[in-house]
Amino acid sequence: MEPLIVGVKGCLEDLRFIEEKNQRHEFKPGFWQQNADFTLGRDVLIAAAGSISNQVTKFSLVMGKEEVPKEALSVCQALYEPCQQLMSALKVSVLAGAGYALTKELSQSTHRILVNILELSNRMQHKDFARVPEFTGRIWDACTLMDSISKSNLIATKRLMLQTVSVLNDTVQELEQALAESTAESEATEVDVELQDDLDFDMDASLTPQEVQQLTLSIDVLKMTQAIAKKGVLALNSTASADGQDGFVQWGGAFPVVYDAIQTAVVDMGADLTPPFEADVVASHISALEKIGTDCLRHLLDQPGIASTADLHKGLKAFQDKVQACLAALHEETE
Repeated sequence: MEPLIVGVKGCLEDLRFIEEKNQRHEFKPGFWQQNADFTLGRDVLIAAAGSISNQVTKFSLVMGKEEVPKEALSVCQALYEPCQQLMSALKVSVLAGAGYALTKELSQSTHRILVNILELSNRMQHKDFARVPEFTGRIWDACTLMDSISKSNLIATKRLMLQTVSVLNDTVQELEQALAESTAESEATEVDVELQDDLDFDMDASLTPQEVQQLTLSIDVLKMTQAIAKKGVLALNSTASADGQDGFVQWGGAFPVVYDAIQTAVVDMGADLTPPFEADVVASHISALEKIGTDCLRHLLDQPGIASTADLHKGLKAFQDKVQACLAALHEETE
């Protein structure tokens, strides 16, 4: 069992190295829609995942016993070999021209398989058999999901961008609901305050008029960011027919980093903006969102062959004006 554990740890270390390079944006897209070398690497990756899925079933049955069976070494080796193939195929796929979004997708799918194999192996080694079926099932699921890996940088980029739009949609919806509930509580408090018992009266249950304005303006900034993000998706769709020619590979491949930053900023802001909130903390998120949203709009202005930029310039000014109005409200002294 120990050689398998050491081997899988080595695979995870190699994977961590790839993930760190991707976080430094070292992998640039080398193709947009089709590439024979990447397709081959992806096919081998899926095949290796299929082998792992088959071998882990036997591994769990043979090794899930109190007494170590005679065939233990061969069973462990049979599981480790496709893990090595998985890592080799990952490296081939990345070096074939996978950009940030596609490399992230490949790495996450590979990590999901390897980390569960390591956990399963550790539990087997310590005779902790109670959760063996659970981790075996996790590995099966992770291997099955490998089939859904994007087939190109275009598809991976679009998936990441749409995920960001989805996060924005959910965040705006949740905050608008929170605003409506807080406003309703404020109105109810004004009507029923004389009827409430002192012990039941919650001073933080409702928002002040100033806080309502701050929250409303913050949501407006998120809505404009939402519109910007959707504009980017529409612009990306226009690259599908170009197949990455005339600068579209470099231009389209830069979107994932921007959208990843938008998603992180929105998630952080959404958590801190839920009432009751601290105005100075929200202001820092708004400032961060201003930079990222501006970066996205400026990137849209750089689209190869763009016919007109008037709407984008108008949108950029409107976005920056909305941000400044929001920051001014957040920086007002509490009444």
